[in-house]
Amino acid sequence: MATYRVVYCGSNQVPVNLIKPILDEIDAELVIARPKTDAEVAEAGRDADAMIFHGAIPFTREIISQLRRCKIVCRTGVGVDRMDLTAAAEHGVIVANAAGCNSVEVAEQTIGLLIAVARKLVRMNQYVHEGRWRRHTAELHAYRGSVSRITGQTLGIVGLGHVGRQVAPRAQGLQLRVQAVDPYLDPKIADDLGVPLVSLDELIRTSDFISLHAPLAAAARKMFGRAQFAAMKPTAFLINCARGGLVDTDALYDALVSGQIAGAALDVTDPEPMPADHPILTLPNVIVTAHTAANSNESYVDCQTHAAREVVRVLSGQRPTTEINDPWLLAESQDQGFGGV
Repeated sequence: MATYRVVYCGSNQVPVNLIKPILDEIDAELVIARPKTDAEVAEAGRDADAMIFHGAIPFTREIISQLRRCKIVCRTGVGVDRMDLTAAAEHGVIVANAAGCNSVEVAEQTIGLLIAVARKLVRMNQYVHEGRWRRHTAELHAYRGSVSRITGQTLGIVGLGHVGRQVAPRAQGLQLRVQAVDPYLDPKIADDLGVPLVSLDELIRTSDFISLHAPLAAAARKMFGRAQFAAMKPTAFLINCARGGLVDTDALYDALVSGQIAGAALDVTDPEPMPADHPILTLPNVIVTAHTAANSNESYVDCQTHAAREVVRVLSGQRPTTEINDPWLLAESQDQGFGGV
């Protein structure tokens, strides 16, 4: 009989070849579960020493109260908006995630979306595929003006965490001026990156591109709504590769249609998935991808093995490297504010 029982919850094909050799180091049995309800999650973890979550698995107070001996739950992703961190702490369950394991991928897609939406690449590609080979089209020029040079413009990063710190140097490499807001950040980190910290109001008012990299803390829900869009430059673009709930989708649609802002690029949406008949998908100045920014062959391996390593650390009496105890994550239940992911 194995010393420990580790339950992997997920609907995908489980990468046993990546996880099992790591768990074997502490004689831990790997049990695969594919729960569809909260009750099934609780049942799967009832006798587990540790749990690994892949996907948007809920971790509620009711589930946590039924775990008999679970010491750690580790996500193979970053977001924890479906996890009751306060209840976990009260029951002595450590929550960890894969912060940093896919930050490069999200940063790369952020920069890709920035260039694509500013240069109208998706629209231009569509024209060519439709047989309309024109270097200049009336629609491209009429819809929020012609294409402008990216060099020398200002990128405002909301949340200078793992991802924001990867975005900043890539943007600087494009000769963008970069500024950021993050109320929980050590100012020395921003100084080392050469990124001035400003207030959210100033960032919104002065940025040509605004890129969101904050968690979905309670106080950050719909942090970008009508007032924020009204304060943005009419030539500015919004990029969101964090969480769809950070943006008021109805307000964004109205801002795009009215010309309050020039365009948006979204890897995450609210609702998600975005219905095929949603009006925002009809707009030519919007790019939407299906929450794929974190995806790559490398990040998949890193996230899976990281989760297994965190489990081994905790069951061996050590602290995990990505324990979720930072102030911005406590804000999820305490409604205090936001920071960076």
